[in-house]
Amino acid sequence: MTANNLYLSNTSIKTFLTCKRKFKYKYIDRINPNKDITNKYLSFGNSIHLALADFNKLTIDKYRTLDNLHNLLRRNWIRDGYESREEEKTFGLWGLDMLTNYYNNPKDDGSKNYIIEDMIFNNEHDYIICGKLDKVYKNSDGKTEIIDYKTSKNISPIDDLQLPLYLMLANYKLGYYPEVVSLYYLPENKKISKEVDDSFIKESITKILDLCDAIFNENDFTPTPNAYCKSYCEHYDICDASKSEEALIVNALTDIKNINTKEVLF
Repeated sequence: MTANNLYLSNTSIKTFLTCKRKFKYKYIDRINPNKDITNKYLSFGNSIHLALADFNKLTIDKYRTLDNLHNLLRRNWIRDGYESREEEKTFGLWGLDMLTNYYNNPKDDGSKNYIIEDMIFNNEHDYIICGKLDKVYKNSDGKTEIIDYKTSKNISPIDDLQLPLYLMLANYKLGYYPEVVSLYYLPENKKISKEVDDSFIKESITKILDLCDAIFNENDFTPTPNAYCKSYCEHYDICDASKSEEALIVNALTDIKNINTKEVLF
């Protein structure tokens, strides 16, 4: 693999961990599939992110109104993936309610924004570490904080992959590491935060760089097909493994071995 020819992000690394063959098709071979999988949840999430990015760029108080925030959602609305106009309207009204709750009780108040909706590319390694930071700002406690807006209803803790990637990208852009990393779940208007120190930063970044090095040096892109490939993988048509019943069964057996035995009923 050519140096600086591989882009590693939270999404691409998770793809590698899920199915190495799909990772190869998408991020090394860069095959542009004929099958375009549209996703209303992705469209909705991107619309909310774009609206908040524009709103966060407004610095004059008279423009930071609820009506303007609502209109920014309408301006940035992405219509792909919805099954009907009625469904699209339902999502749109949900988005307006979500932004209303955010506006009335924001969990990301601060004195200064450093980064807003910025795609960052770190080319200091044999590969390029990249990702989009929704917001990095000085919070009300005077600490530099990374915010990642979430539109999912399922609240999860900050994972060990996402967190160090955010820290690395922010450091590359700002020249120093933020002190707090947060996930902001907009449906519940709830923020989950983690403060980080030098020891944690060093340990977590070492682990993520070891994983990135392993991906860069990978030669065996073994597929791990499952029953959902046809619906959710855009490379299904060119992947023989995804159509092999034996491969599906073998992969399912591997998954069962990895299940926590405490969760098995018999």
